[in-house]
Amino acid sequence: MRMLFATLLLASCATAPSARSPLREALVTAGTSDVESAVRTCLTQGGWKVEDVGSYSSGSTVVTAYKAKDQTDVYIHSTDQKPRITGGPEDASPFWKCLTGELKGGGEDKTDKEKGSDKDKDEKAVDKATP
Repeated sequence: MRMLFATLLLASCATAPSARSPLREALVTAGTSDVESAVRTCLTQGGWKVEDVGSYSSGSTVVTAYKAKDQTDVYIHSTDQKPRITGGPEDASPFWKCLTGELKGGGEDKTDKEKGSDKDKDEKAVDKATP
């Protein structure tokens, strides 16, 4: 029974959202304060009420947030630990996509359509600016 539990625990860590690309790569280069800031931003954007003061547990930073009667805790581990983040909202939550975008420096990831429309806007602005 213990072996089954250990196997399930390891399998769940291997498929944690923070262990998947491209978030995994973004977490490698980000400092702990940058990760904490991005976590707070994305939780807030997702409608969570984030506690102002974080806490520490076994050397990891913990960000706690509430939504209605739900609570989520995001554990931010040191750069040498894999996965770098554990806990947090469910895997399908927009939080994880937002977090990837925040850590890459562009806010929430944009879809290809939005990227194209931004490019069109930039080109139109250049056309108007040039005589």
